[in-house]
Amino acid sequence: MPVAEYEDFELEIGSDLPVGGGPQQYYGRVVRSPAGEAPKSQVKFWFSAPGELAKLRGELESAVLEIDEKNREGPTTRGEQVLRDFGRGVFRSVFTDVPSIQRIYERSKGAAQDLRIKLRIEAADLAGLPWEYLYDEDDMPGFVSLTRPIVRYLETAGGVSRMGVKGPLRILGMIADPSTSEWPKLNVVKERDRINKGIDALQHEGKVDFQWVTGGTGKDLMKKLLEGEWHIFHFIGHGGVEEASPGAGASGFVVMVDEDGKPVKKFASDLAMMLTGARRSLRLIVLNCCESARINVGDRFGNPAIGLMKTGWLPAVVAMQFPITDNAAISMSEGFYAALAGNRPIDDAVTLARKFIQEKSRVEWGIPVLYMRSPDGRIFDVEAPQPLAPPPEAARPSKELLQQRRDDFMEALLVAPTTIEALEDLTRRGQELHGLLADDAELSARLARVYFDLGTLQHKQKQIPKAAASFAYMLKLDPTRPEYFVRRANFNVTVGLYENALSDITEAIKLKPGSAEFYWIKGIVSMTAAGTDDKRGYVEEAIKAFGTAISTNENEPKYLVSRANAYAQIKDVAKAQNDMDSAIALAPDNIDLLVQKARMVAQAA
Repeated sequence: MPVAEYEDFELEIGSDLPVGGGPQQYYGRVVRSPAGEAPKSQVKFWFSAPGELAKLRGELESAVLEIDEKNREGPTTRGEQVLRDFGRGVFRSVFTDVPSIQRIYERSKGAAQDLRIKLRIEAADLAGLPWEYLYDEDDMPGFVSLTRPIVRYLETAGGVSRMGVKGPLRILGMIADPSTSEWPKLNVVKERDRINKGIDALQHEGKVDFQWVTGGTGKDLMKKLLEGEWHIFHFIGHGGVEEASPGAGASGFVVMVDEDGKPVKKFASDLAMMLTGARRSLRLIVLNCCESARINVGDRFGNPAIGLMKTGWLPAVVAMQFPITDNAAISMSEGFYAALAGNRPIDDAVTLARKFIQEKSRVEWGIPVLYMRSPDGRIFDVEAPQPLAPPPEAARPSKELLQQRRDDFMEALLVAPTTIEALEDLTRRGQELHGLLADDAELSARLARVYFDLGTLQHKQKQIPKAAASFAYMLKLDPTRPEYFVRRANFNVTVGLYENALSDITEAIKLKPGSAEFYWIKGIVSMTAAGTDDKRGYVEEAIKAFGTAISTNENEPKYLVSRANAYAQIKDVAKAQNDMDSAIALAPDNIDLLVQKARMVAQAA
């Protein structure tokens, strides 16, 4: 799919107080477009007072929340009609009923094949409306942002340049779940899984490297930021707006936790300060908080997304103006990050993500809001590896010579080399052959095994980047062997990439769903990731995995012992002792099991 070359239709919406008093009046003007400019002209909306605006936003939020994500077909629901009526009304007020704007907009659509709508919402009381639902009844599909990017454009001091990215797009995810009743409890495992599902294919193709912060504190975030360059920060949690100080206006915040798991409000300035160390590489923040794009009526800058943009060095923020369902979030991650990894502009990526969401939900595609400072949306310059061109026919070896080289390579594999140097030499020979015999399934499988052995040795000698590359080649050549995914899962655990390890062991289970051992390994990985405090919900996932292993093979005591340890970690002593009793019944002569049970009893007492 070719990348769109957008031209800007930049529209300012503001307000004036009439001289001598009276109700507030709104205006619109076209700042620039392919068809020229348009001067300030009055815009009349069917709402005016702040109270009416707040009521309208409440109705729109209720319309989004009542949408059933399972009901994607059938007649239009009341909620859909509310959103459509709102979008149609706003579009008419601005783009149809104001002749100067209407004329320039129609000419711009004819003059530009790809048109981007940049909104400068200067009127504070209008900034909190969901402009992403603009509806043009004379166009198809009607909702403008499904075919054209709608950007909340902010022009602040400081230049914005694109960043060159070699290798995968590195994304740092973080979930903060306070352990108090003040904020709704998050299902951490579910939140993490829905992101992983959305980018699973991208991870395995090496286009994206998504890692998670291991906790929810600011210190956890800053420690993880030290582990190399990060291009995107993806935060999942709670957010809001509150008065920062008397007379200072509203300030947006996200909620992190302290060392005891209690909520800590981090205002945009706090979060920006924590992320400053990554400012050379960080180009985008995604805030998956239901109020991260909310603006209190009357305060144009009162949300965490805009607060971050005001720092002056961040090119773009994507935030949510309403809560979003699981299926919509998964679809958004899949389409959005695939587009960015494919070197598309940020606004083009958001538009594609909307289309992905629409496949699962008829209205949630309007929930994401894009705030942008970049003039053209190109915040990354991703350098995708170019496939090697096959040699010209004249340069290709004859079939006889090619067969001889293949036979020599297969014979060399029988020696079973044990050094990194010898294995690297084999991979060079094998890759050259593979380029000429790409359809040779046996060659691919044998070469994959060489990379397995090479990666294992590199791992033992702590050559971590080389080992990671070898395991990636191994799975690219032969993604059908579950033991290869298990091997890379083990590697990822040792280097602290627990999410990647869980993703790999999940792939192994898909290939061999009847393996109790694989479920047990998944449980062990989850327990390792949990650490001592398990603020992320890994133990719950481990218990589920151990349970599947036990139901698959009831005669293996180690599965029961592992689940007993997991129960003990969450202080469920009765279930822990019950599992230990079952394990002892299977292996009554194992003294270690008796000692372990006695230790559990003593700790419980």
